[in-house]
Amino acid sequence: MDLDHPIIPDTVRESAAFVMEYASDVKIDYEAMKTLAPKIQERFERGFDSVEDAFGSTDNLDDDINLIYFETAANFCFWSQHPENKWKINGTGGWYGLKTAFNNALAHGEKVYDARFMSQLTLQQAAAIFKGDNESRIPLLEQRVNNIIEAANFLLKHHDGSAHNFLRSCDFDAPTITREITKACASYRDGAWYQGRWVWILKRAQILPNDLAQLSQKYAQFSIKNTDQLTIFADYRLPQILRHYGVLAYSEKLASLIDTKHLLPSGSREEIEIRMGTILACDKLAEHCSMSVADTDVSLWLISQDMRDDLSLKPHHLTISHYY
Repeated sequence: MDLDHPIIPDTVRESAAFVMEYASDVKIDYEAMKTLAPKIQERFERGFDSVEDAFGSTDNLDDDINLIYFETAANFCFWSQHPENKWKINGTGGWYGLKTAFNNALAHGEKVYDARFMSQLTLQQAAAIFKGDNESRIPLLEQRVNNIIEAANFLLKHHDGSAHNFLRSCDFDAPTITREITKACASYRDGAWYQGRWVWILKRAQILPNDLAQLSQKYAQFSIKNTDQLTIFADYRLPQILRHYGVLAYSEKLASLIDTKHLLPSGSREEIEIRMGTILACDKLAEHCSMSVADTDVSLWLISQDMRDDLSLKPHHLTISHYY
């Protein structure tokens, strides 16, 4: 593993192709995409959230860039093995719960966009910021604090506390942002060993420039280029939907593990195959839909949100990880 060599989306695609060549528990059914593609297109045509609804806002470009930067540092692992105690804020969990936590903190005067404030974040402060309904606790709170502090210290040390300055140093280029945040912060180094080779997935490192690119909706002078070079952002929900529509097929053993809600260790062969299968399948789905991979990702993710209460939807895989 050499962080000085380009760990850009092309490398992720090469890694995914390598894994799926040897995969024993996950296969891609390309014929099944013909059924799913129209549903993705239909969900895309219904539209996405506004940037304010998706991420919140300070109404200041530099602060909004920092806000999304720190939200991304904390954006992972919202599921619970005990659904009755699942973390929610104002009745909302997952990403929307995280956004609500940041918004509530802003409303109470907490500078959750400020690198100096975030570099000094304590576990006690974080517990208050992410305090859930009925005292529910967000998973991996300590890891979220570590990620936030790491991300803040990087900005303070190299970019005067400004994520906007960091983007300038990357020429506002999505693959470069992905590479440089991965080099700078260990919490973004989403990859694993597979068949004797290190493979990259880089979910959060890629979603950072993609999410920041949404700010162009609000600030006409701001843009991130080459987001079309990113891969899908391999998480829990996308493979769940791909499996539901038959695009991903699991071995009997893996299907049983997931359906009985057994944990798949982070970096395990089965987990890597699921996520890499998702990347390759969604590249092809994007072609079917004549859409960007990023728009395909969001459309699939919103389909998963629409289907949360659908009893026919089988469980997603369970992995305790700060990578997604």
